[in-house]
Amino acid sequence: MSWNRPQVIAARQDILRVARDVLSGAVSPIEGARAIARLRFTARLETDVDILPLVGIDSETDALPLGRDREHWQAQALIDLQGAIDNAQRWARDVADGRCRSLLARSDSLLRWPG
Repeated sequence: MSWNRPQVIAARQDILRVARDVLSGAVSPIEGARAIARLRFTARLETDVDILPLVGIDSETDALPLGRDREHWQAQALIDLQGAIDNAQRWARDVADGRCRSLLARSDSLLRWPG
């Protein structure tokens, strides 16, 4: 696969934006982890030490409906799952916060090519 430098850098910038949004509370930790997990290949960060735990959050919570996915669920099913979603969000916050902080601390090196 050839590297497309602008595409890689843009994906890394998106990852850093999502990390900031998770830390500020603008994005839930699970939704942020899902977004970062999707971006990791384009960003060429498939095995990054801070990305892999976020991939784990995505994997462990993939059955939980969040965001736009909730539109496709029945109201009662969402009510029934809310406790599990809340618990998963707390767990994800515990895992994601440190990883997002680390990504942001490394932002200069992540945006340097070929990095």
